[in-house]
Amino acid sequence: MSRTNRTAASQRRQAGVTLVELMVAMLLGMMLSGVVFGVLASFEGRKRTLTTGNDAEQAGQLAMYKIDRWIRSAGAALPQAAKFAYGCPLHAVRSNRQLLPLDAALAAPFDKLNLGKSGVIRLAPVLILPGKKGATVNSEASDQLVLLAGVPNGGVAAPFDGAASGAALKLTYAGDFAGGDLALVVDQPDDAGARRPCLLTQVASDFKPAEAVGGSLPLNGTYYAERVGNASIDGFTDSAFALRLGAESGSGAPQFLLLGVGKDNVLYTHDLLQTGAAAQQAQADSVFEMHALYGIDSDGDGKVDDWVSPAEGEYGVEALMAGDDLAADRLQKILAIRIGLLMRTSLLEKEEKEPITKGPLTLFSDLEARKFSRTLSGDEQRFRYRTIEQTVPVRNNLLINKDK
Repeated sequence: MSRTNRTAASQRRQAGVTLVELMVAMLLGMMLSGVVFGVLASFEGRKRTLTTGNDAEQAGQLAMYKIDRWIRSAGAALPQAAKFAYGCPLHAVRSNRQLLPLDAALAAPFDKLNLGKSGVIRLAPVLILPGKKGATVNSEASDQLVLLAGVPNGGVAAPFDGAASGAALKLTYAGDFAGGDLALVVDQPDDAGARRPCLLTQVASDFKPAEAVGGSLPLNGTYYAERVGNASIDGFTDSAFALRLGAESGSGAPQFLLLGVGKDNVLYTHDLLQTGAAAQQAQADSVFEMHALYGIDSDGDGKVDDWVSPAEGEYGVEALMAGDDLAADRLQKILAIRIGLLMRTSLLEKEEKEPITKGPLTLFSDLEARKFSRTLSGDEQRFRYRTIEQTVPVRNNLLINKDK
């Protein structure tokens, strides 16, 4: 090659790329970047969807675990006295302030609680309060539960051995109680079968079981009052019982719980006895709605024969809270609770042409007559949902029916 040709070739190499070549390279780079960012965005969307869905699933499992534990232990102190204790109107004070009957509205989501007249709540191991039909707010559409739970060290039923005085109970045997224990005093029904008032009280802290003399059980403490409303210690007959509920606080304390869904999809409990650090507590999030059914032993064979709605008929709230023999018998026939939770992710999905979840959401689909369907509004369709169901036995009612 001549010197002139070599010089020309060298000049062309030093000249770099042309404008057309640069534009083509930029276009290809932009296209490649668009593809990469599209893949990353899709991956991030799927990751967020999977993460939020898993979070809702885990929150639902946590909520169901707690509900299962509360229902399984419901009514632990009651089997020996269920026949006449179920349905008695509860009376209780704490530090001289009346807890039951309710004398003021509770905080949401329990502010619309309606179990009877004048704030009276009757004793039952577990009760379902049906949600409001046609409610547009999910917390109002959800069912609520009322249950006596957390009585690991209770369950003793001590018969009276004579009339009680204002500061002591006369029992056939007082040695099963410990100082500071909470006790529920329950009387036999009247001649018409109506349940008489039952009263929460407390054993004096200095009581020593080993030194119990003649079955006398002294009373005093935070939960003691000689009279609460129309229930008084010396008003109980010598046919009454004292039911040991356990310690005043700690892991052995009883809880008379309300359970319901509140705002921001949070599952709340409210302890009517206030034995915990706070009366109302958040238990789980992402719970959109809760619904429940009664499992009934209709033929007395100790097995669930039918699933019944709490919204109507013989197992509606009014029927179960009638405070008579028939209502007590129905309460004893409740052997299980079927719980269904609608869980919802916390993140609102971006606006899309198609709904994220079209719905309806369905619970209890294997029970055609009791199947529950929830239609979703436009905004509600922009969330993702999970459904969780579980059947929980009411163990202490199973014990009652086994012994019959």
